Amino acid sequence: MLSFLLLSSLVQAHPFSKNEFSLRTSIKISEKGIVPLVALEVPIPIALYDIGAEDQDTKSIKKRKIKDYNKKQWDQMAKGLSFTLNGVPVEGEWLPIEHPANGKAAEGFFVYLLSFRPNNAYAPLNPGDEIIIKNQSYLDLPMVYTGSAYASAPYTIADSTAKQILGENKDKDLNDPERWSTDANLRTMVVTVGKK
Repeated sequence: MLSFLLLSSLVQAHPFSKNEFSLRTSIKISEKGIVPLVALEVPIPIALYDIGAEDQDTKSIKKRKIKDYNKKQWDQMAKGLSFTLNGVPVEGEWLPIEHPANGKAAEGFFVYLLSFRPNNAYAPLNPGDEIIIKNQSYLDLPMVYTGSAYASAPYTIADSTAKQILGENKDKDLNDPERWSTDANLRTMVVTVGKK
């Protein structure tokens, strides 16, 4: 259920200018391991311009152009992401999430969603373990940021970048402007594991 909530919240748009991009990072920890989710929102007019579809293009040509553009976004996102656990890079691959909104236009934006598939199963986490997702994609674009960290028993979130920057606003609805920040420190989501 929590995974569904994470995914459904990732496709809600930020409430700011339709000329601003957004990056969101969410980390969920459980006995099964760590699930990082990263979302990029590209304003529709900018995406359509970059896609370069022309009125005279056939439907199949437009679909191909959109498919190529989507792949470019996912690849660029993945290239700019790093994932470490206690300072050690986690081996694996960033991949597009299987979700109906991924690579589609919704609420004024094209939405791009990635998660991480590790090469190996995660060892049990310990209190004080530090998870870091760093996002170095799209550094030169007008951007707003948010992040979140969730845990299920026996784990808790001892601390997170979202908590430090967003404070009590970290759990507000994604449509609430207070849930967002222009603080680029949210590009690096640090989560410290706690345990009940």
